[in-house]
Amino acid sequence: MLASHQKVFGLGLSKTGTSSLTEALNLLGVKAIHYPHDEATYEELSGGNYRLSLLKEFQAVTDMPVAPFYAQFDALYPESKFVLTLREKEAWLRSCEMHWRLMSEWWHNFPQFKKFHEFISACVYGTHGFNRERFSFVYDTHVRNVREYFKERRGDLLLMDICGGDGWEKLCAFLGVAVPNAPFPHANEWMHRLMQASEEICEVIPGGETFILVDEQGFGNEFGGGRLRLPFLEREGQYWGAPPDDETAIRELERMRRERGANFIAFGWPSFWWLDYYKQLHLHLRANFRCTLDTERMIVFDLRR
Repeated sequence: MLASHQKVFGLGLSKTGTSSLTEALNLLGVKAIHYPHDEATYEELSGGNYRLSLLKEFQAVTDMPVAPFYAQFDALYPESKFVLTLREKEAWLRSCEMHWRLMSEWWHNFPQFKKFHEFISACVYGTHGFNRERFSFVYDTHVRNVREYFKERRGDLLLMDICGGDGWEKLCAFLGVAVPNAPFPHANEWMHRLMQASEEICEVIPGGETFILVDEQGFGNEFGGGRLRLPFLEREGQYWGAPPDDETAIRELERMRRERGANFIAFGWPSFWWLDYYKQLHLHLRANFRCTLDTERMIVFDLRR
């Protein structure tokens, strides 16, 4: 069992299961905070002060605000525990690319977050935006350096692949606590599903193609990067509302094929009800076009004949 003076630092980079780790720690009674970006933490980290004020209230902190500073935290907080969350790198890179794009759409409304995120991204990656080659290099370097630093103290570092299925058994054994009678949390479920959906789209719709996206207007403007996405119904690229009937839906689908060059139509999981409600549209798609993807997240039809 952790002593009150011991801290837990989650050293994983964003999109490696750090939100799930934070929630799991809280369920175990270890008061944890994920990605703190308040003004005090910004001033302390940017000023080289690693004795964080928030650690007077929290016993654990996770994600990029602590990832690059493990040696400093180790010196300041002896007997602490460190958890490095890992993820299959190619999936992580795709997830990061979508995550950075989505953030760029809304973070202008949150200036404090934007300021902190740009600072910590520069610390970790040396860039504010997503750069695949640089992110790949940093991931490998970070994992290698953390493992090397703790190689003589394996009891102080836990490697967890939460996205790959690691859960309570590993974490509880490491912390010396009992396994709770609850499923291991998987936080950011919407975001995880969105990332997976985007990856699936990129696998079945070639880059540069135009596709219709039926998503209840919830997936963001950057979904399907490198592909022109059109809402349905559509007027001059803008969402025009749901079709009033099957006849309108089929007519508009064919118009967008002819006039807008739409070669695919994709239904996101929030809009699967369309395929039950617009029965004739569904029959039209099944009868005339090939379904190239059918998962719990996305259904895609290839509109090319």
